[in-house]
Amino acid sequence: MTRLTRPFLVQSSSNAQQHAVARGVLALTCYLALALLVTWPLALRFNTELFGGIDNIPGRFRFAGYEEAGLHLWHLWWVSEALLHAVNPFWTDLLFYPDGVQLYVQTLSAPNAVITLPIYLLAGPVAAFNTVIVLGFALTGFGIFLLARQYAGGFWGPLLCGVLVALGPFHLGQLQNSHNNLFSMQWIPLYLHALTLLDERGGRWRIGYAAGMATLVVLSDWYWASVCGVLTVVWMITRLALAQEQRALVRRYALFAAGASLMLLPFLAGMIAIRTLLTVGHSARDEIWEAYVRYSSADLFGLLFPNVYNPLWGAQIEQILRPIAAPFAPSVWYVAGGWTLMALAIIGVWLSWRRTLHVIIVGVCLWVLALGPTLWILGHESGIPLPYAWLDRIPLFGAARKPALFVAPVLALLSVLAAIGLEELRQRLPSLWRAAPVVVAAALGTFELWLPAGRVFLPLERPPVYEQIAARPGAVADLPLDVLETSRTLRNQMIHGQPIIGGFIARRPAYPSFDIPLIRAIGTMQDLPDDDITPLDRTTLMAMQCFAPVRHVVVRTDLTTQREQNNLEQTLTRLIGRPAVPAYEDAAYRRYELPLFVDACHPFMYPGKGWHAVERNTEMDLCRWADADSQVIIASPHTTSAPALVSLRLAAYQTTRPTELWSDNRLWGVLGISPEPRTFRLLLPVNHGVNPIILRAPTAPDPASNRMISIVAFRMSVAYPALTEEKR
Repeated sequence: MTRLTRPFLVQSSSNAQQHAVARGVLALTCYLALALLVTWPLALRFNTELFGGIDNIPGRFRFAGYEEAGLHLWHLWWVSEALLHAVNPFWTDLLFYPDGVQLYVQTLSAPNAVITLPIYLLAGPVAAFNTVIVLGFALTGFGIFLLARQYAGGFWGPLLCGVLVALGPFHLGQLQNSHNNLFSMQWIPLYLHALTLLDERGGRWRIGYAAGMATLVVLSDWYWASVCGVLTVVWMITRLALAQEQRALVRRYALFAAGASLMLLPFLAGMIAIRTLLTVGHSARDEIWEAYVRYSSADLFGLLFPNVYNPLWGAQIEQILRPIAAPFAPSVWYVAGGWTLMALAIIGVWLSWRRTLHVIIVGVCLWVLALGPTLWILGHESGIPLPYAWLDRIPLFGAARKPALFVAPVLALLSVLAAIGLEELRQRLPSLWRAAPVVVAAALGTFELWLPAGRVFLPLERPPVYEQIAARPGAVADLPLDVLETSRTLRNQMIHGQPIIGGFIARRPAYPSFDIPLIRAIGTMQDLPDDDITPLDRTTLMAMQCFAPVRHVVVRTDLTTQREQNNLEQTLTRLIGRPAVPAYEDAAYRRYELPLFVDACHPFMYPGKGWHAVERNTEMDLCRWADADSQVIIASPHTTSAPALVSLRLAAYQTTRPTELWSDNRLWGVLGISPEPRTFRLLLPVNHGVNPIILRAPTAPDPASNRMISIVAFRMSVAYPALTEEKR
């Protein structure tokens, strides 16, 4: 018997690696070609129009169009500009002016911007956006190919499974809603591939690969970060429970965790620095949020729903599914896996369940989580509690909000089972017929996932009014504001590049500065009252403009009413002391340019959250009633902390009420507020910026107004320098 020498073994191993790389390159090329074919004629409009989805689909539950597409276009623009100017991409002062907003727990998809940065520099943000679409198809398929090949081997089976997922109903649904962050699903199978390699054996490159993929998942999207965090825990526990050499596996997992933590250190440090601004749990949630979680869950039979995007039967399937879909969030609930993929996965489980036991266990666990806090069965809420209800109470995890997205790793694991099923069928057939299972599956998949010919393209306008603003820097009120899920002001901002009032992001901030009366009156285009419990004279309005100057006010006249336009003109006239005259006007836009009043800065006060509308009591005194917690906000232009004399004229409802006064997270004292009005003068330290003072008092029902009220405020003011504190 001939004995193999070591050089021959090394050469054989090297040839095998080269062969594997060549197959990988061939697979990626196939997926890129498929992506260009599916999106055609995108290649002809690559830097002129946004790809908006598949057109002429009768079973389309929702089409987001410009709005979500504009948001993710803005994400690419912002991250690219932040990288080019060496600023933190996870915080921006350009939205929700003057407060800014965190982008850590958002849908930013920073890795997409990094990957497409060369395209951005060469051809602009539209071309970068379209590159993300092409890569979403190609890399998702390629990630599935790598993962499936790791388990099943071969080439054609894993290649087909990648196509079935990349063109599958769930993935296509994210494209239809322009959810580029979720359409970029490639990070899920690539991360699972890295974990699979790590399970086999250690090595620096495997540990580094796994840590790198974990980092990309976290940086790509908070949804995927939350999903993969749970996936990691379930995966490792299952692996350790079934492994024989647990000690070596624990060591590799520990090194992986250390590497990922090190890579994510700057990101985590940034989150810790702004932790008070993050949504951390149920304390920051309301009934709307809770309903969003419930209605963003998968149905028990969701994986088995037919493909609604097929032009042959889409209309009929839509009519069948619409009653089931009624309670759910339309952009999330549809999680169909595709019947071809599901059938192959069932075959894989049937023929090789022992070999894939850990994949089955992890997949079942994640599917149960995808069902949400309570079980839904064909559109009916059963009331049966599920594990997600407990998971949802973990700080920060609750910000994920969409349990149904756990279906993404479930589909990746189903592709593993499907590839194994195909390979098992092939091995059980004579060599002459071994291509038959792949050919038949490919034919069935093509028939099931066939797409119509039309495509949606979204042109972008460049109104000249925003070109003017780009040459005259200053904050912008782009009216009407994006109060709902609209991205018009974000698209405009990419032209002028200036900070804007408001904005559109997935998780809106508290935005305390929007309670400044001048900013609120401009932003809402509502009437600015002549007086309030805090001063609203022209001197105070000028101080507000000096504190948070808005230089440009742009009105889209066809989207606003004449009354709103009149209210705005009256507010601007009160501010500048003369009739407001537009600096620019055309058929659709009107722009005002405001003075900044840089010499008018002084502290001012305004009511924040927790106050009812202004009214007059029986003596015709102006007043506002308060809830249990009410805010009084001091805005200070001073760069250093200084004591301020705060004057509060207050009274209590019916009986004396002990009222706690909180400032800067400290209890400064308790005011005994009686039913008789009394003026309290308090010396409080005030920092630069917005300083909320919280008045906390017990409430009682008011039968006349059907409200729970505590105290009433008649007048509030702040002055510098501090004088003397009135004896309490």
